[in-house]
Amino acid sequence: MSYDFSKASAKEIEEILPKLSRREIVELDKRIHNYLETSLLTRASEMAFSEWEDPEEDILNACKCLEIESIIINPHM
Repeated sequence: MSYDFSKASAKEIEEILPKLSRREIVELDKRIHNYLETSLLTRASEMAFSEWEDPEEDILNACKCLEIESIIINPHM
């Protein structure tokens, strides 16, 4: 049976650290920072682009609707 690291507490990780080599600790530190940076950027992107999901802010579809409307009203243009 393998250990489920997703359930490791900060205390458990703290207890494991002295058993790791410096190289392993540095690698773990890099991975943690990469994870945090990616998570924060992903969240920031989701928040920045969330307005695109707002129907009132859907400029592209509004333009398409106006284009279709003008074709229907003026079919010879």
